[in-house]
Amino acid sequence: MIHKLMKARDHHEVHRVATTLELYFDLVFVIAIAATASGLHHALAAHHFSEGLIHFATSFFCVWWAWMNFTWFASAYDNDDFTYRIVTMVQMFGAIILAIGINNVFEHNDYVMILIGYIVMRVAMAYQWFRAAKGDPERRTTCLRYAFGIIFAQICWTIVALKFPYLFNTLFPFLALLELSVPAWAESANKTPWHPHHISERYGLLVIIVLGEGILGATNAITPLFHSNEAMLTEAFPLGLGISALMFSLWWLYFKMPWGEFLHSDRTLNNALVYGYGHLLIFIALTALGSGLELLADSVKEFGTMAEVVEHVSSNAHSVSPLFAMTVLSICSAVYLIALAFLRWYLDKDTNYSVIGFVLAIAATFLGVLCVYLGMPLQWSIWFTVIAPIAMISFYKTKPIG
Repeated sequence: MIHKLMKARDHHEVHRVATTLELYFDLVFVIAIAATASGLHHALAAHHFSEGLIHFATSFFCVWWAWMNFTWFASAYDNDDFTYRIVTMVQMFGAIILAIGINNVFEHNDYVMILIGYIVMRVAMAYQWFRAAKGDPERRTTCLRYAFGIIFAQICWTIVALKFPYLFNTLFPFLALLELSVPAWAESANKTPWHPHHISERYGLLVIIVLGEGILGATNAITPLFHSNEAMLTEAFPLGLGISALMFSLWWLYFKMPWGEFLHSDRTLNNALVYGYGHLLIFIALTALGSGLELLADSVKEFGTMAEVVEHVSSNAHSVSPLFAMTVLSICSAVYLIALAFLRWYLDKDTNYSVIGFVLAIAATFLGVLCVYLGMPLQWSIWFTVIAPIAMISFYKTKPIG
């Protein structure tokens, strides 16, 4: 059917899984996330720390927020009719424009293109909420609050971009808070029927996407070391396996958490907001981790073998040193582990935590930095970054909920 009434989905629906359209939608965001990771990598490599971090945070927020709004709406109202698919296609086109504009943000501090793509996506999203308001009388107020809240936010973005472009970075946090406040305001009228297990699956899929940035970084880091059999055995294999172990342990730790059960057991607005917004730090940390691995690759490419990296690190003040690359990796890992631990603590009230054990685990993320500082080659230092996530995997016990 071309156009059918957009009724609320049943949040108790069994075997609810991501649709092929949602998976296709995510593919566009692979490009956008890769663009943010690449921009951060080049900014850090050029030692443009403050500008790079600001541009990364602002562009990633636009990517994440557009993805998140589509995800929660689809969980509650996806009716898969012709109109829904066409509007989703428009949102995907907006995401492509957004991805193209990310390079302009990092290179020229120009947000025009990224905002055009963002607004295209958000206006299409507002249209979907108007459809939902018509098809779900019980939650009409909620849907209209979403629609008008989104439109008002886009008007504010447009005014700032056109009239006060020189204040964009300054006003960005306030505009972001405005966007973040819309769901809290709308859902306070009546909760939308989002599906707990469907939401947790969708978030898990995005985690896998951002972990892919780390896999790309790992590949680039070890590729220069395959120039000889000796380097392959003594450097490429231990370095590549160490990075793989780090990424695998981060994946393992995330999916050890029964997120769907957490949301299902206590399906409240506060839990939804904490879960939904708290994942921003997880996504940012994993994406930045991919940038850190690219910095590691730069270090290997510039100096050749691991021994040469350690020997010549102080000879070029503008190089990407192993210590700097390892520090970025450790900070990203620490942010990821802290965000994950907080979400687990907030959503699972029955879990007992050892504060001392948690602090020691976070401190352990910087053992790799200490090893590089003391002169240990990268291919062995990288293994010390795996200690913290493995410890947390061991400490976290999955218990029945409910």
